[in-house]
Amino acid sequence: MTKSIEALIAFFKTDSDIYVLCGERMYGEEIPKKETDRQEPRKFVLIVESGGIEHNRFLPIMEPRLDLWSFGETYHEAGKLDQAIYDAIKNMDRKTILSTLLHGATLSGGPFPVRDSDTGWPAKWRSITVQMDERTVI
Repeated sequence: MTKSIEALIAFFKTDSDIYVLCGERMYGEEIPKKETDRQEPRKFVLIVESGGIEHNRFLPIMEPRLDLWSFGETYHEAGKLDQAIYDAIKNMDRKTILSTLLHGATLSGGPFPVRDSDTGWPAKWRSITVQMDERTVI
């Protein structure tokens, strides 16, 4: 899992609104088997790399683009989780998480209602760009 995904998951776990909705169920890169083995969907967050320019040429800043998938039992429930994520991103201040300095994030697209191609579960998708220091903070 990339540094940016790990830091964003850790950041989301500090947000009480997100945590109330999905607890520890925040994953990077793929949906774990323990989720896909379930018969029914439940709320969880999946963060995957989206591509795009990651490094600033003149500053030690990374700007990875990430796709956020908010899953829920229905589109309405997925939308509640997506709204909590949107609020956390909108209110993100400079913060050090897991030795990573997060400067902020900007919304790049979404939300869009989607269904996971493997499970058929409803989700809301959005894309963000995270501004973070590429140096490790001690």
